Amino acid sequence: MTESDDTNGPAAEVSSEDHPRLTLLIPAYNEALRITASLREMDAYLAGRPYTSEILIVDDGSQDETSAVAREAAMGLSTPVRFLGYTPNRGKGYALKVGFEAARGEQILFTDSDLSTPIREVDRLLEKLDAGFEMVIGTRKSAQAVIAVHQPKFRELMGKAFTFLVRRMLIDVSDVTCGFKAFDAKVGKNLFGLSRVHDWSFDAEILFLAKKQGRRLVEVPVYWEDQPGTKVSMLRDGLMAFIGLLRIRGYSLLGRYAALNPLGEYGERWSTNLDGRGGKPA
Repeated sequence: MTESDDTNGPAAEVSSEDHPRLTLLIPAYNEALRITASLREMDAYLAGRPYTSEILIVDDGSQDETSAVAREAAMGLSTPVRFLGYTPNRGKGYALKVGFEAARGEQILFTDSDLSTPIREVDRLLEKLDAGFEMVIGTRKSAQAVIAVHQPKFRELMGKAFTFLVRRMLIDVSDVTCGFKAFDAKVGKNLFGLSRVHDWSFDAEILFLAKKQGRRLVEVPVYWEDQPGTKVSMLRDGLMAFIGLLRIRGYSLLGRYAALNPLGEYGERWSTNLDGRGGKPA
């Protein structure tokens, strides 16, 4: 295990073992209470897959012990783990923007640390990438999707209203905000490199940019269950998401998506080796 103060990308030459097939990307904010169980579940699944993988955690300015708890859990895993971070808190969309820039995998899948969609659903999305799609969206709105535990009614209504607006204003998909999406790495890095919106509407921006670029996109029904401990404020974040949709349209009209939107500084806090025990600079 090593710590590193490297910022904005690798500071040392990386070998072929540092280019896995899959980067499992986890945006995290104050996740000390559940990150251990989630990491163990991810590792147990990935260890049995026939492809190489890494787990990449991006800390969105947590104020708890997320880094220390995740580091202790990572020591016992067979899947290599990297932990990146920055301050202050900037939103899930920004954490993913950092993660996509730093990811080393040929394919990148992001999921929430609460595993509302279980990790066993990963291969169903990767199969679509292997079939030639460039972006795969987990959807809870398909007849084939399984919702084991629903969100509170008000949150469901807010989500439906937001999806309705996105479908009218930006792109027609069944589920905008499901936190389970997979990308061809080159495509994902480009889309998130262009992104400018970091609040609850970041999904809509990425989908809009994918449509604008004519990317091959498909939805896949997934298993999903609501988990306690959401950090989303329905009124505040709902209002910001609506404003975000207006910003996306405005940025497009003003030509702001013609060039990449650079990141601020971030650092790799620590990483594990392939055996989960020693470390090396990223």
